[in-house]
Amino acid sequence: MQFVLATVSIAFLLSLACALFAWSVLNLGHQVVLILFALASANVLTGGTQRLSKIAYRVATACSALRSLYYLPQEQIDDFLRSYELFDQERVGDGNEANKIVNYYAVLNHLCSIGEVEKMYIPPILDPERSIIENQNLFEQKICADLNINPEFNVLDVGCGRGRVLAHVAQTTGARELHGLNIDETQLSNAKRYAKEQGFNHLHYHHGNFNDPLPFPDQSFDALYQIQVLTYAKDKKALFSEMFRVMKPGAKLSFLDWVKTDAYDASNKKHQDILKAVKPLIGAVDTPSGEELKSVLEEVGFNVTFSADISKNGHQADLIQSADTFFNIVTNLVNFLVLVKLLPAHFQVLLDRFIKDGDKFIEGDRMGLFTTSYQTIAQKPF
Repeated sequence: MQFVLATVSIAFLLSLACALFAWSVLNLGHQVVLILFALASANVLTGGTQRLSKIAYRVATACSALRSLYYLPQEQIDDFLRSYELFDQERVGDGNEANKIVNYYAVLNHLCSIGEVEKMYIPPILDPERSIIENQNLFEQKICADLNINPEFNVLDVGCGRGRVLAHVAQTTGARELHGLNIDETQLSNAKRYAKEQGFNHLHYHHGNFNDPLPFPDQSFDALYQIQVLTYAKDKKALFSEMFRVMKPGAKLSFLDWVKTDAYDASNKKHQDILKAVKPLIGAVDTPSGEELKSVLEEVGFNVTFSADISKNGHQADLIQSADTFFNIVTNLVNFLVLVKLLPAHFQVLLDRFIKDGDKFIEGDRMGLFTTSYQTIAQKPF
């Protein structure tokens, strides 16, 4: 632990010294320079070895995210902090939950984009030797294979976020048409801009709440997937029935979800406390079991062909630890810069809230109480 703290401190001081030198001597914008060096240091400490082009993309994305955070109006900051009330609930109901979800993700997507979780999910560990982003890519390739997506397919991503997963599916498969649905206009605007920059004219994004009827005709899609969004479903049977309706006969779906495991004991105070702490960190409301998802899918007519945790050894803790380390380094740097008046105070408030209880997530995963890497694959009968 002392070695880790010493290494972090050295990286922090070197980052700060280099950034201040670049700001004062080279006359570069201090926010961009400080961010760049913070990310470079954190990337070294967390084992980042990506090619230059990928590093350039990550730095550019992080700078864009921090610029968005820099100019956040106070009202949006307050709405984001209030949105955490949602995670005290066990289910999404008929109240103001939709607005809270939007307020949460409108800011969270920028916070996640500072590091390796721009896609806003910790992936299953499919290769223990690879990074978060590399395991995300491996899982998304697995989705394409599991759903047999080919160039003739029309694909739907439910809860598409900033559209990076859908863009990767498009690039991997050459699918004819790809559609993304999301409740947050901020993320959709980013997704549309990215698709245009990449020349993906066959990616289409739709604003909507999946707790309402899906805005697509019957039998529209050859494949459907979602990644860790079912926690916001008010009525799983109604949602799965809508998915069934818009899928063609023989079409397959893939879910990757947050679920509790058989090891979770609802009467165990420690288990309860860990779950309560982790839910706000990952943006979870409902915590179903994998069996519940399978049962409801079968109830509405799907044939479930696979239902299991797909992380190697059943744990994601190493990747969670990697993200937690990175964001703690960045948060410590940002908090210092707030202290010396180089960044506005709301940076500290946002990042401190964002990383809270990361250690509980790691602990709960190592105990096997829950996982965010539970995959379900099902098919609509011919």
